[in-house]
Amino acid sequence: MYKIFLLWVFGLCLLLTSCAPKLIPVSSQSGKIEIESNIVTKAKGNIEVSVQTGEWRYQPLSVNDYFTPFLFLIRNKTGEKVPIKYSSFVLFDENGNQYEAIPPDGIEYMLVSRDGYGDTYPGMIFRYEETKPPYTFGYEIPSYLKRPMSNITILALPETSIYPNSQVRGFVYFRKAITYGKGLKLRVELNGFEDEFEFEIKK
Repeated sequence: MYKIFLLWVFGLCLLLTSCAPKLIPVSSQSGKIEIESNIVTKAKGNIEVSVQTGEWRYQPLSVNDYFTPFLFLIRNKTGEKVPIKYSSFVLFDENGNQYEAIPPDGIEYMLVSRDGYGDTYPGMIFRYEETKPPYTFGYEIPSYLKRPMSNITILALPETSIYPNSQVRGFVYFRKAITYGKGLKLRVELNGFEDEFEFEIKK
């Protein structure tokens, strides 16, 4: 009976996963398109940007329920540093709705806030320091002030400056934008690089 239950749960998970909308690169756009890996790579002014979809497979899995994460790999082949800021990334849907990139600490705060400021959220792993740190003078820190530690920040694309002949990698998060419509355009503006990455929403 237990094995039958496990098979049923496994089948349900597969069904839910297969029904979830997916972002697929539009093959007719410029750049190098890798449909099997969902990667689009474009280069301008000695800056190369690769964007991959569907790669958030980490805890908390609920990130995919509320946000649209893109995995970036940015290579700087110029002779000077290239600054990266979240304002460099903007997402648009076909109806002209604009989605700003959300800093990772904002994602963590919103997800924790949905569950009473710090209680365990299904599918999430947030760890807090169990002992009272010395600067609290022995008083308990209110749960809404405790800073969550999770993969969201650890795996995020950092706001930094890429040194010459170096690269950075990480996730950029947007409010969920794949529920409706047929496509999205991701605009990236860096020093000497301006382009749009086009994706089709497959349901």
